[in-house]
Amino acid sequence: MRSKIVKHIFKKEMLDILRDKKTLFMMIILPVILYPVMMILFTQVMVMSTNSMNEKELPIAIKGNADSQLISMINDNDKKDEKGDKEESGKLKIVKVKDYKKAINDESIVAYIEVKEDNKKYNIYTNSSVSDSYTAMERIEKVFEDYKQEKINENLKEKGLDVKQTLEPIVYKNIDIAKNEELAGHMLGQILPFILIIGILLGAIYPAIDVMAGEKERGTLETLLTLPISNLELVMGKYMAVSFSAIVTAIFNLLSIALTLIYLVTTSGLAASELGVGSLDLNKLIFPIIITIICVCLFAMVVSAISMCVCSLAKSFKDAQNYMTPIMLLVMIPSYVSMVPNIELDKFTATIPVVNISLLIKSVLSFNSDLGLVALVLVSNIAFVILSVMLLSKMFDSEEILFGNKSNFLLLEKRSNIKKGNMPSVSDGVILYAISLVLLIYVGSIVQMKLGLGGLALTQIMIIGLPLLFAFYIKLDFKKVFSIKIPKIKHIIASILLWGSAYILVNLSSQVLLHIFPQNMEIIENLNHALYQEKFGINLLVIALMPAVCEEMLFRGFIFTSFKSKKGVKMAIIGSAILFGFMHIDFIRIIPTTILGISFAFAVYKSESIFVSMLMHFINNGLVVLAMHYPKNTLIKSVENLTIFDPNLNVLTFVGLLAISIILLIVSLYLFKKTATEKSESTI
Repeated sequence: MRSKIVKHIFKKEMLDILRDKKTLFMMIILPVILYPVMMILFTQVMVMSTNSMNEKELPIAIKGNADSQLISMINDNDKKDEKGDKEESGKLKIVKVKDYKKAINDESIVAYIEVKEDNKKYNIYTNSSVSDSYTAMERIEKVFEDYKQEKINENLKEKGLDVKQTLEPIVYKNIDIAKNEELAGHMLGQILPFILIIGILLGAIYPAIDVMAGEKERGTLETLLTLPISNLELVMGKYMAVSFSAIVTAIFNLLSIALTLIYLVTTSGLAASELGVGSLDLNKLIFPIIITIICVCLFAMVVSAISMCVCSLAKSFKDAQNYMTPIMLLVMIPSYVSMVPNIELDKFTATIPVVNISLLIKSVLSFNSDLGLVALVLVSNIAFVILSVMLLSKMFDSEEILFGNKSNFLLLEKRSNIKKGNMPSVSDGVILYAISLVLLIYVGSIVQMKLGLGGLALTQIMIIGLPLLFAFYIKLDFKKVFSIKIPKIKHIIASILLWGSAYILVNLSSQVLLHIFPQNMEIIENLNHALYQEKFGINLLVIALMPAVCEEMLFRGFIFTSFKSKKGVKMAIIGSAILFGFMHIDFIRIIPTTILGISFAFAVYKSESIFVSMLMHFINNGLVVLAMHYPKNTLIKSVENLTIFDPNLNVLTFVGLLAISIILLIVSLYLFKKTATEKSESTI
C-alpha cells in the first residue's frame, strides 16, 4: 500500500466532505453551539422551575374535623434546615369545597385530607398524574411527620420520660468523603457517554454517506476504481477521511462540554451547585479526560468503518440514510447502559461494543477505573477497527455490492415474476435470519415465558415455518435448498465421530469461558431447570427432536445454501455457524454453539444430506435430556462431566481431551474424504 496515494485520496475526500453543509453543521455547529446552549438553558430552566414550585401556593381541602394543632401546622408549613432556621418552601392553602373528589379531578384543589377515628387516622387523596398534586403530597407528608413528632413528644412528657434519650438513644452522622471532582465525574459519567456516542454517530454518518452513496449517485466512484490504485489504498483513503471527521466531531463535543462545565463552575450562583460541580479541581480530571479522548477516537474509527460498510450497500444518498437508521438505534440503545446504576465495567462488559466505551467513560470519570480493564477495552476496540476495515476492504472487492442494480431480495418481488427452481441469494438468507431473530426475541421469548416447554415447541414450529414459507413464495428447489437426500452409512458414522470431536471442543471452550466469566454459571443452571419436565418422552421430543429438525432446516438448509451460492463453501460453513451461535443470544453459549454449527454445516456439505446434521443435533440435545432424567447413570454421568464447570480441571486432562477430539476429527475427515473419492471414481 502506497502512503502517497492514500494521502491524496484522503485530501480529495476531505475536500468533498467539507463542501457538504450538512457535514459541517454536524461536525462544528451542533457541538460548539447547540450543546452549550442546551446545557445552560436546561440548568437555568431547572433552577427557575424549582424556585417557581417552591414559591407556589397550593390549595388543599380537609374533610372532617381536624385537630387545631394540625390546621395550624398546615397553615405554617415552613421547611426547616439542619440548623433549625426556617426556609421558605411554598405554602399549603386550606380551601372549602362541597364535592372533594370532583374538586381534585377538576384541579380546583390539588389534594384533600380525610379525618377519621377522632383525629387518629387520616387518608390523603391526590392525583399523582398532576405535578402540583405530587408536590402537595410531599408537603403534606412533611407536615404530618412534624405533627406526629409533636404528638410523640407530648405523650412522652406526660409520662415523665426524657424525649431525647427515649427517641434518640444513639446519635449518628453520615459524612460523605467523596470529593467534588468525584461527584462531578459520577454525574458526567452517566450522561457524557450517551452525548459523545450520539455526537460520534452524527459526525461519521454524513461523511460516510457522502464518500460511499454520494460517490455512486454522482457517478465518480467508477472513475476512482479505474485509476491505477489498489482497492485497499482507495478504502484506506476514504476510511481515514470519514474517521477524521468523526474524531474531530468527538473532540469538538468534548471541548464544548468541558468549556460549558468550566463556565458553570466559574459562574457564581445556583447553577453550579445544582449540578453538583461547585469548587472543582479541574487538574484531577485531566487523566480521565485523556483516557476518554483515546476511547472516543477508537470508537469513532469503529463507527466510521461500520457506517461505510452499510453505506456501500446503498445506491443513493436517500437509501443510505434509510440504511443508517437501524444502525443508529443499534448504537444508541447500548449507550444508555451508563445510566443503569448496577452495571459496571468488568471482563465481560469490556468486550461488548458500545457498552464497553460507555462504561469505561463512566468508570474513569468516577475515578474508579482498572488499568487492566482499560487495556481490555482499548484492545477490543482496536480489534473491532481491524475487523471492520477488513470487512470494508472485502466489500470493495465485490462489484455486485458496489454497482449491483438488481434487487437482491426475491421476497420483495411479485411471486408471478419469480421463476421456478431458484436458489436463494445471500440477501435472502440474511433477511430470513433477521426476521427469525426478531420473532424469536419478541414472540418466542413471550410464549416460552408464558407456556414453558409448550412455548419452546411453538417457537420451533415458527423457526421451521419461516424457511418453508419463504422457499414456497420464491419458488425454490426444495430438494437442493434443504439438501433432502438419504445419507450413506459412512456419512452417518463420519458425522457421529465429527459430533464427538465437536462436543469435546464445545465443552472445553465452555470450561474456559466459565472460568473467565463464572457469573454465567447461574444462567446455565437456571436454563436447565426451566426446561426440565418430569416426562422423558416430552422432553426428548421438544428439547432434542424438534430443534434438530426445525433449526437445521433454517440454518443448514436455507441459510447455508444461500451463503454457499455466492460466498463459497468456507464462508457458508462459517457464516451460517456464526449466525447459529448468535441466535442462542446468551453470551456464554455463542462460541460453543458456533463450533457445533461449523461441524453440522461441514457434515451437510460433505454428505449433501441435511439428515446427518439433524442426527448430530439430536444426539447433542438428547444427551442433555438423558442427563436430566438419569443423573446417576455411570455412562451418562461420565459424559456429562464434560459439561460441568470444574475449576480444578488440570492441564493434563485438558490436553488429553483435546487429543481425543483431534483423533475423532481426523477419522471423520478420512471417512468423508474416502466416500468423496469413491463417488468421483464411480462417476468416471
